[in-house]
Amino acid sequence: MQAATVSSEPIRTIQLNGSSVTILGTAHISQKSIDAVSKIIQEEKPDIVCVELCPSRMRSVLDPDHWKKLDIFKVFKERKMWLLLSSLILSSFQKKLGHGNIRPGDEMRKAIEEGGKIGAKIAPVDREISVTLKRAWWNVGFWSRMFLFSTLLTSLLYKEEVTPEKIEEMKSDDVLKDLFSQLPNRYHSVKNVIIDERDEYLAQRIREQAVDGKKIFAVVGAGHLEGIMKNITEDKDISPLDILPKKSVWDVIRPILFPALILSLFGFVYWHGGREEGQEFLLRWILVKGTLAALGALVALAHPVSIVLAFLAAPVGNFNPIIKPGWLAALSESWLRKPLVEDFEKIGEDTESFRGYWRNNVIRIFLVFTLPQIGSSIGTFIVSKQIIEKIPHIFGSFFS
Repeated sequence: MQAATVSSEPIRTIQLNGSSVTILGTAHISQKSIDAVSKIIQEEKPDIVCVELCPSRMRSVLDPDHWKKLDIFKVFKERKMWLLLSSLILSSFQKKLGHGNIRPGDEMRKAIEEGGKIGAKIAPVDREISVTLKRAWWNVGFWSRMFLFSTLLTSLLYKEEVTPEKIEEMKSDDVLKDLFSQLPNRYHSVKNVIIDERDEYLAQRIREQAVDGKKIFAVVGAGHLEGIMKNITEDKDISPLDILPKKSVWDVIRPILFPALILSLFGFVYWHGGREEGQEFLLRWILVKGTLAALGALVALAHPVSIVLAFLAAPVGNFNPIIKPGWLAALSESWLRKPLVEDFEKIGEDTESFRGYWRNNVIRIFLVFTLPQIGSSIGTFIVSKQIIEKIPHIFGSFFS
């Protein structure tokens, strides 16, 4: 095994099964990384070029019109919006760090382009992004998920100027480790999924290409370089890393428990407080939850039809996993106001101003999804609190 540099780029070379494997560590927004990729492929002429992309992400990279083909209505209908939102946020954050016309992942695009010119096989060696995100998401509890998601959202507000020098620092082997070391210990499982598991996965997939004396060139993020080198010398079974985790008992019980509690409260008020009290509770539940959900949709500047759907769905959303105010409002919005390609491309730019969140149709659809849900949840808290406060009075009237 030997270490070297190409224009100061971190690079490792190893012999595997009679094949020469060269692995280049890059920053995803670095012009120097792009130049190094081009230089190595042109000079070394590898038989196989491995890229840190999963098959679905590589299809997107190869298809310049992939945003035109994205049916956001279908995304919400199939409940894949969390995956899309996470991908958009990460891409937007990286784009903000870039300089000039450099886009996130341009070094991967360059590897595919240059590899194609010399007739090399292009091999995507990363795990599917949906599997990685789901394994990370379900490995932590509900509140930890909310923290991680809020951290993602906060990255949209990032405005610090990143110098070319800082971009080059991203190629340090320990950048990703330093980043995750700052998180509380309870997020170690997330770091394990996003970094350690993928180190193993990338190493094995690169290793699988090293046969018949082929010359292999792999392009990966610099933060994965050392982890790959630790794992690549040993043949491993990585199939368990593609298995999605099962939901916890609490994740299964929680959607049932809360509706049961609300129905129990309603039943108690109706039978012990009388028909009038029960009807008042029901009317308050409908009006407060519906109004606050509709207000959330209105704040998001939703279409009038979406606002009405948010109002109608809110009272029953706690009892039906499909009819949620945010879901229906966002489905309506994505159908009535389909985003343009430029909306996807300008997410990073539009999130630099407050007004941009409402100007960009993609972001606004997610606001239409989120704000009615928040409004409905606040309504649930308000009405439930009022009913709980009435219980002693109902008990007193019942026993007097």
